[in-house]
Amino acid sequence: MRSLFLALLLAAPNSAQVVSLSRPTPAGPRVPLGGLGFSYTPERLAAMAGETRASLTTALDAIARTPVPQRSFEHSGLGLGDEERARLAAADRRLAELAQAFSKNLNDADLSLPAAEARLAGLPRAAIEGFELLPDGRRKVRLDAPTYGLIMERAEDRKLRRAAYYKRINAAALENMPILNEALKLRHESANRLGYRNYATMALKSRMAGAPGKVWSFLLKLRRSLRPGRDAERAELKAYVKANGGPERLRPWDAAWWEAKLKRERFAYDPEEAREYFPMDKVVAETFSMYEHLLGVRFTEGPGEPWHPDVKLVSVHDAATGARLGRFYMDMFPREGKYGHMAAFTIVKGRRLPDGSYREPVSALVGNFTRPSGGRPSVLKPGEVKTLFHELGHIMHQLLTTAPNWSQSGSATARDFVEAPSQMMENFVWRPETLVRLSGHWSDPSRKLPRETAERIIASEAFGPASSALGQAAMAAFDMAVHSTGQADAKAIYARIMKAFTGKPPAPGTNFPARFGHIMGGYAAGYYGYLWSRVFAQDVFSVFEAAGGLSAEVGRRWREAVLERGSSRGEDESLRDFLGREPSEEAFLRWLSGSRSAS
Repeated sequence: MRSLFLALLLAAPNSAQVVSLSRPTPAGPRVPLGGLGFSYTPERLAAMAGETRASLTTALDAIARTPVPQRSFEHSGLGLGDEERARLAAADRRLAELAQAFSKNLNDADLSLPAAEARLAGLPRAAIEGFELLPDGRRKVRLDAPTYGLIMERAEDRKLRRAAYYKRINAAALENMPILNEALKLRHESANRLGYRNYATMALKSRMAGAPGKVWSFLLKLRRSLRPGRDAERAELKAYVKANGGPERLRPWDAAWWEAKLKRERFAYDPEEAREYFPMDKVVAETFSMYEHLLGVRFTEGPGEPWHPDVKLVSVHDAATGARLGRFYMDMFPREGKYGHMAAFTIVKGRRLPDGSYREPVSALVGNFTRPSGGRPSVLKPGEVKTLFHELGHIMHQLLTTAPNWSQSGSATARDFVEAPSQMMENFVWRPETLVRLSGHWSDPSRKLPRETAERIIASEAFGPASSALGQAAMAAFDMAVHSTGQADAKAIYARIMKAFTGKPPAPGTNFPARFGHIMGGYAAGYYGYLWSRVFAQDVFSVFEAAGGLSAEVGRRWREAVLERGSSRGEDESLRDFLGREPSEEAFLRWLSGSRSAS
């Protein structure tokens, strides 16, 4: 079925010759490092690192016994001759340049709209006052992630929503579409050079799925199972829109507005009012406290030399020994030229040093929460609280590592597992007691979120699960499709995939692939991992649930079995160690149906 599906979507596969991996290797042991295309002899490496050849050889032998780094070396050209390796290195360098340019274009794009205040009806007054006042009396409306979401859900002016939609989805499209297409072509050629049919086949060799066929089976199974639920959700929304005098045809800039309105009425709660109970500083402090309890750590804010006054440096210590395990920077507010989403970035990877000590890992937690304004602190919507929990999960994965080699430490795991630890932590948010604990009204911290409101929030967040998951599956299918063919026409492939998965083509005049930064970064042929890893995340959380939720004992086992290990052993082995059994998809299927813990 997979091959038939692809045949209908894509033209015939590229017939480029596949290069054998059995080429003779040049004399002398050469080790390409880190996927960067550079090769060094052990002697040169030893001189650079101040290590003896004997200690280096021991380290390399240990790495060679671990499948993932071995494949990484092969993908850097270990099995090729000098000429082919040089071509591969040149392609790697060009791909790095393209990825940097793609990201820079998005960061530098003008994401703002001038609008008269009358057109901003529906937005909270504090948000309006936070927009820069232009000389002509209009406001400069930012389109960073939180503000864009607010406009699409609250702005009553349909034309303003339409303008915001097209401005954001086409950001840097003219520059980035050719960059993406060139990158796809180079990846395909490099995979052929290394003996693979396509880039997807090569990339999945080092992942839990193992091969594109398994991913396509997973995505097509989701497509079949989610379409009925999605159709029912869509029909319900259309009926509500019709009953309330809305447009006959819902456009992309309409759907979020009407869905938000439906949710406010059905669940009798307004996210903009609820955020009053979640000032960022309070949420961060309580989130830290919960992580400390679960993982046996302590957070302390310390002096440092951050790159901006907004940035704070946080140290992570082991609660039992007091030893500092790592540090991370928190950069939480949007500004010009900054990365536009929320993410956790590794700055320094942990590893065992020749003298037996451990190099301390360093990371950065980068966010774009609404800035304080009008005498109010930054306040978070429940979905943003969840995102904070998620990204801090990545930070803990990166900093609690004890893996001996940098290539296996922290979150350097299989791409289709790396999201599991952070996704698992999201579940703790969707418990009434957690939302109440995290809350404290910004004007009076003693005012807690009512438990009844917490239950409504959880029910609202579980609304429309099929539509959301099917959208994720469609994006994953697009990623797999463009990396399964040498025909680099991302826009055309995206249109066919969206039609096949969602039943609707993209809106005319849009260029979403040009802003799909995941596939220009580390998620090439790996976006499916968000759904794939969710199977493991929900299974793991079921163990915490069985122990009552915030179990320090289960958290200790999770830290030792998974977080500390990185990829120093197989991810499936780490999961079995923690679970005491084979992983199960039962909890994932419950989550997919919209079930949320309400204990």
